[in-house]
Amino acid sequence: MPRPNLNERHRRILKFVVESHVMRAEPVGSQYVRMAYHLSISPATIRGAMKKLEEEGLLGHPHTSAGRVPTEAGYRYYVDCLMEPEPIAAATRRALNRALEPGSGAPEDLQYLAARVLAKTSGQLAMVAVRTRDSLPVLRIGGAGNIAAQPEFQTADRLRALVTLLAEPEPLTRALDAFVDAGPARVTIGRELGEGAMGACALVGTGIASHCFRGSLGVLGPVRMPYPRLLSLVSYVGERLAEFS
Repeated sequence: MPRPNLNERHRRILKFVVESHVMRAEPVGSQYVRMAYHLSISPATIRGAMKKLEEEGLLGHPHTSAGRVPTEAGYRYYVDCLMEPEPIAAATRRALNRALEPGSGAPEDLQYLAARVLAKTSGQLAMVAVRTRDSLPVLRIGGAGNIAAQPEFQTADRLRALVTLLAEPEPLTRALDAFVDAGPARVTIGRELGEGAMGACALVGTGIASHCFRGSLGVLGPVRMPYPRLLSLVSYVGERLAEFS
């Protein structure tokens, strides 16, 4: 599908709606956008921009609310065109450096450690899979409770599908394997991951490689995630793991 051609106002409004939705996990109205971002334009003008974004398939309009929510296409446009890099906070960087000290631990121990640390710092489900010259890749998961606690997975059907996915994680392994040797950290959103429970998620992942192993790592969560922060985290943890030998 060709990317919509948005003017600067529409791009700004879409960015504000996405970032507000990530933060609040509820539909975003024109009055909130105007006040939260100190805009000088009227709520009616903002509503007009939102209507245009809805016509372009970038925002949705829940029946029970006057506000809008980003669609998968809206999040994809945000990731590709609008988001700004978010450096890792100094305290977080220090904590990661302490937890992931190069030169100690076997690769299998490193997987558990990295999954646990990434889950804690990201607040999402973390996955790590590495292979050595003598072994096949094995998926390690941390923070399953993080994703189960998200509002998007509170319905019985969604939660059941998530439990099944964690119990039979072959789709997770396949999705993570796509990041091996794939270059910098990147984002896969919604149906880009597949159907069922995977289609309700997004994955931020990267490949990792050192002298003794190669593989990939990532964080899985709802489509509504803070992508700038997670891309920085995933990239940095991948870089730290590459220093192990």
